[in-house]
Amino acid sequence: MAETSLDLGNRPCFLEPPHREFTMYRSGEPDPEFFERLWRATYRRAKRPVEGVLVTEDAAASLAQEIFENLLDRFKSRPSDAEFSAEALEAAHDHSRHNVSTGRREQEDPQLWHDPEDTRYERNLDLDRLKKKEKGGFSDREWNDLDPILRPFGFHLLLRKGLGNQDAEDVYLETFAELARERAKDGKAPIEAIVVFEEVIPLFSKMVQFRAIDWRRRQGALKNQPNTQSSFEDLTEREEGAMQFEDESADPGRDLGSLSFDEIYRQCGEILTECQWHLIFTVYVAQSATLGELCEDPEILGKLGLQTSHSVSKKRRILNEALEEALAKLQKCLLS
Repeated sequence: MAETSLDLGNRPCFLEPPHREFTMYRSGEPDPEFFERLWRATYRRAKRPVEGVLVTEDAAASLAQEIFENLLDRFKSRPSDAEFSAEALEAAHDHSRHNVSTGRREQEDPQLWHDPEDTRYERNLDLDRLKKKEKGGFSDREWNDLDPILRPFGFHLLLRKGLGNQDAEDVYLETFAELARERAKDGKAPIEAIVVFEEVIPLFSKMVQFRAIDWRRRQGALKNQPNTQSSFEDLTEREEGAMQFEDESADPGRDLGSLSFDEIYRQCGEILTECQWHLIFTVYVAQSATLGELCEDPEILGKLGLQTSHSVSKKRRILNEALEEALAKLQKCLLS
């Protein structure tokens, strides 16, 4: 089946709401190309919200349409392309995961909408059983089957970061126990933060990486310095000693390129100006214009203090400086 797309001409509710004047577009004209690209991206995110989850095409298309309609009703005037895109993609990610979780619970089938081509492990576990709390904590037998799933991923990361087998075993067991340890701030354990079982692997991998960094720092005789706490919560959230990443050698495996645009926008939304977000989105996300084309855009030039009469070299220099400044701010925000 061909990928579902947004037919703007046959969906008047997206562009011409009958009950109010439509002011979504600053130019007064619809932008089918932008909405088509964003529709496809939203549909794909709804279809695969997490690695290992594969929602049916009809369900993904229905959710994408609902998200678009809600956003177009919500915004009375057109937001920036970056803001609208981030809102749409984040909504697809969140709602799709919750729909999968609800479906699995109602049908009592942890495998519902699990990607059949995902061969990382044999089968999903029942996340509701993993989250089930007794007075003594998490004691459901489903936990017995979680270790064989997570151990290969944990050891791969730890050995790659230079830990020996015994040290890797110790750090792995500490991290596994941390999954079920309640945090002081909200009384919830990390396992309770995920919505679908497939999220347990990226969550555990992140926790393992933090603990591996902590181990390396302690091995470097930094026991009396900040950032040597032992719990995942301390390493990531405590204000007076949260883990810092300015030193690239602290975690050479950390890949900021794996973050999605909506995740970056959610974390750094207030860091950049609307113009900077527009440049980042246009050049790196939508890739809808080249630097040469931006040099001919009077609106962009005006926001950068340039005039159309300025030389091409000056325009390119100022544009590159603006992009470099925006990227530097994003990097600082994401690494802090």
